[in-house]
Amino acid sequence: MANKNVEMLKCFWKIMQGQDFSLVIPKMYAKDIYSIDYDFLKKRKKTNLIFDIDNTILPVNDITVPEELKKFFKRLESHGFNICILSNNSKERVIPVARELETGYLFKADKPHKKAFTRALVTLDAVKENTAMIGDQMLTDVKGANEYGIYSILVEPVSDRYDIKTGTSRILQNIMVKKLTKNKVFRRYDYYTRSD
Repeated sequence: MANKNVEMLKCFWKIMQGQDFSLVIPKMYAKDIYSIDYDFLKKRKKTNLIFDIDNTILPVNDITVPEELKKFFKRLESHGFNICILSNNSKERVIPVARELETGYLFKADKPHKKAFTRALVTLDAVKENTAMIGDQMLTDVKGANEYGIYSILVEPVSDRYDIKTGTSRILQNIMVKKLTKNKVFRRYDYYTRSD
């Protein structure tokens, strides 16, 4: 996990130095997972979806999966999407959620490292060109997906509650967003769908 933190800090430093903004700029930015344009993704052949858990689909460390989320995942699958959960959290956190959602999963994934995304593609039996990563963290979900060539989608966190790990990343992200906004390459709450 130390390597993951080093990767994140190196990326943060680059952004703050005004370098490589593209590392953390998502291809799509939505309010939440329900607001994503899945028809657009399907037209672009992005039919394999990798979801983060913490503050993407559920509040941090919450293993209570609401019926709305279960139905939503089932609806996505019925529309031809394959789904995998990719989380840096523990198996005690990830497995109960994945079982409730009846989906593939990987815990202690070590995002943003390439191996995390490679393992997710194996789980999905997919190729990166047909895959999208959906998460709330620029330094793990977006950075990892962008570097690996997976379509990156950033969503707002579902909760303001964090633990020590996600809280640190969120603080760094908030600082970065100010830099990105100043450089007119990203602005929080300015949601968009891109065609690339």
